[in-house]
Amino acid sequence: MIKKYLKIVPVLFIYSSSAWAAEEIGLEILDTCLTESRAMMGDPVSSVRYGLCLGYLKGVADSLNGRYFCLPEDANNAKLTQLLKFEFLNYAKGHQDDLKLPAKFTVIPAFKLAFPCHE
Repeated sequence: MIKKYLKIVPVLFIYSSSAWAAEEIGLEILDTCLTESRAMMGDPVSSVRYGLCLGYLKGVADSLNGRYFCLPEDANNAKLTQLLKFEFLNYAKGHQDDLKLPAKFTVIPAFKLAFPCHE
């Protein structure tokens, strides 16, 4: 009986590890960002999802600022995070086909358009 289960474990590991490596697509990030109103009304699931939206956008912004786009230096963290969300949502409206791609292919162009670097 144990030998039967030992044959299944490697297969399960392969499938589960590929699921962990799956990258969010733009539509998934958009969906999390659109939970703001429910989050503000106290819905705990929406609060977590909205936090994921803001965290994803802020993570991209922090890691790529100065390379692909240049964020305003005078914005505090709360203001900047809301500005990032606004610019992403604005870009997503006009580029719905891009939402089928990995999220970085929607978020980075949105920030490049909104926050160009001036040399």
